[in-house]
Amino acid sequence: MDTPHLPATGFNTSNPCHRQHQRNDTPPSTPNTMASSAHQLADELRSIYHSLVVLPSLVPGEQVNRLLTRLVNLCTAPYSDDLASYLLSIQGVDDLCKQLRPLCATAEGELERHWASRIIEESTRLQSTHTPYPTPLRSKPPFKHQLTTPTPLSPTCRPTPCRLAFLGSGPLPLTSLCLLARYPDARVHNIDRDIDALGVSRRLAERLGGDVSGRMSWACEDVAADESARGGGVDKDKDKDGFLAKTDWRAFQVVFLAALVGLDTQAKLAVLEMLARKLEVGTLVVVRSARGLRGVLYPVLELSDDLARIGYEVLVEVHPWTKVVNSIVILRVKER
Repeated sequence: MDTPHLPATGFNTSNPCHRQHQRNDTPPSTPNTMASSAHQLADELRSIYHSLVVLPSLVPGEQVNRLLTRLVNLCTAPYSDDLASYLLSIQGVDDLCKQLRPLCATAEGELERHWASRIIEESTRLQSTHTPYPTPLRSKPPFKHQLTTPTPLSPTCRPTPCRLAFLGSGPLPLTSLCLLARYPDARVHNIDRDIDALGVSRRLAERLGGDVSGRMSWACEDVAADESARGGGVDKDKDKDGFLAKTDWRAFQVVFLAALVGLDTQAKLAVLEMLARKLEVGTLVVVRSARGLRGVLYPVLELSDDLARIGYEVLVEVHPWTKVVNSIVILRVKER
């Protein structure tokens, strides 16, 4: 039998030791700029998370403000879609974002409560406040108003009074207040499951004076509770704290969902599905979402066929390119 002819390299390719030696002779690939930037961002996010998670509270203060300013600036800087996708594909980053998001939610609640309480205590006016770190609250209302102008909120087609609802209004209902200023004939119904937040919100409205408190109502309820829909506006029954106990959803032309209503797509879909059963056909639902690294700060509503399945038509999705964090998705309740 003829002796097998070995490759010219002198390495026996059937020998695993030689194969290993061949691999080691190949120089490692050099990380490209995008990969290096993504890993640097991941390290920054980890550093911020580890600094935030050990703090005794997220009440506004020098350290909290500094860390959250850094985080917001990091997540709202312009990045390519490829870089954002690469970052989120790095091992551990997805879990890191899931851990950061609840911290951001808690911090925003503390921020709103802090400034609402300060306005109440000092009898200042809303427009004179200055938040200590970047927040989408100051920029979101004009962004939303541009989107809702050609809808049932426009002067030519909105009913009088125009009834709006804000789900997840919190202690500082800036969106509700801006809607009242924008639409003089509007009435806004604020809903939140946190009764303490509603108490602060109502005191704030009373402190602001004018017709603010008269054009607002409040209800403490969890919209995800499975209750049959009823019509006719707002239920007159109140709880012991004076808040409306139930909301009748069929009178509203537009319903806004706060960014933190549902901390992921599935949770948001569950809330939206319950709303679709309660709202009139044609009602607009304005949902806040996020895109790219902004999803580190706020939960994302992924658009899919699930929205049609639960009863909605997607009208528009708009993403910001400024320091505004939230995207806006406008839905319309379909015929059942």
